[in-house]
Amino acid sequence: MCLNERGFSVYTIIIIVLLLALVFILALPSFFNLDKTKNEEDCINNMKLIWVASTDYMKDNLTSFNGDLKLLTSNYKKAPETTESSSFSKRRETYLSKAFECPENRGSKEQYIVFSKFLLEDIAGTQKLNYGTIVVCPNLIRYPRHFLPKSFYENMEPTELQNYFIDDLDFIEAAAGFDGNYKLQLVKQYIEIWRTDPTALERIREDNAALRNQLIPPEEPEFE
Repeated sequence: MCLNERGFSVYTIIIIVLLLALVFILALPSFFNLDKTKNEEDCINNMKLIWVASTDYMKDNLTSFNGDLKLLTSNYKKAPETTESSSFSKRRETYLSKAFECPENRGSKEQYIVFSKFLLEDIAGTQKLNYGTIVVCPNLIRYPRHFLPKSFYENMEPTELQNYFIDDLDFIEAAAGFDGNYKLQLVKQYIEIWRTDPTALERIREDNAALRNQLIPPEEPEFE
């Protein structure tokens, strides 16, 4: 066995070097904040899947979605009209494969905050679907970057109602910045307006800044 001057074998030195390398590799994600970046991406991907599932549920069932993810994991998508029901039944899928959770939950069971609104409007004798969904991370206070980007919504062929949501959420993100607590507070207030005010759609159609001004009243100009 080869020994160095201090009596360490070559194999001992190799083992020590390998252990040090292992410790370095394990510490690397924390050192460069890689875990948080990946968790942010995973959380946003979860919210995208939930948004799609909620929207599909509303279109299939012509009703609003109440925000309970269990409803999406326990109900099956409707069979396409062009597909034979017998062949489709063998591969039926639920709207959501599982009740996704934010990777930063760390043991808690907090669900994503989901608000969906469905409207069936009669326009010139023709029924038109109008719907929109908002998905928010429950850990937004600590992780303000866990927020669906405007570009995602815009690529999903948004309806009139969803477009109002897009613009107002973009306004909220700009107003709150990296203040997750303020951002979550504004989003919850915004959702509450839609839940409780039956005139919200009429108001926003007349003035697309109506709900934003309700959330954050514009400053009165100062006169000398």
